[in-house]
Amino acid sequence: MKKFDLELEALQKTLVKMGERAEQIVELATQALTTNSGDTEKEVYKAEDKLDQMQIQIDQEVVRLLTVYTPVATDLRYVLTVSHVTSSLERIGDQAVNICEAIRLMQDRSNSPPQPRVLQMAELIKEMLNKAMSAYISKDASQVEHTIGQDDLVDSLNDQVVRELLSDEVVKEALIGPRDIAGALSQILIARAMERIADQACNICEEVYYLVRGDDIRHPTG
Repeated sequence: MKKFDLELEALQKTLVKMGERAEQIVELATQALTTNSGDTEKEVYKAEDKLDQMQIQIDQEVVRLLTVYTPVATDLRYVLTVSHVTSSLERIGDQAVNICEAIRLMQDRSNSPPQPRVLQMAELIKEMLNKAMSAYISKDASQVEHTIGQDDLVDSLNDQVVRELLSDEVVKEALIGPRDIAGALSQILIARAMERIADQACNICEEVYYLVRGDDIRHPTG
């Protein structure tokens, strides 16, 4: 095996570890919806810092490989895909932190339990991220369509959460009385962060499709 291939394999292993770390962060952040533990939030922050370090490490290796080997065709697609997937994973970590911050606001200033639709979104985004990384590891473009399709459901749930928590009735009650508006706003922020995690999972799926088939499906022309 050529030295370049060995170094690509090592890069792949590092990216897989970064994906596992991202899944761990999302799992911890969503667990915090139903637990009131400051330790969970600290774990998320610590894991997110590690995710940032892994992104820097991978990006530096990508630049080195491009500079030293000047890959073309499939090899170039592979290296570029690594960089793009790394960026999506780092953004997922950022959104997990946003979830934790919104949960803290909800727990500190509200007695509202998480909405069932918010909990449903939590399960969906974990599944989407897991499937996206599985498709990447196996280089199986046939796996991505279902995952990308799930994004529509996440978007729909997000819209429902916003409509229910910011209905005219809720807003009026907040203006005239001690309505629990902090809980509503916190859950909207949580849902929004989850929706963005789903978007990043879709981005990973699109990169898998590009890597395997050489087609860009990010902006279909009809």
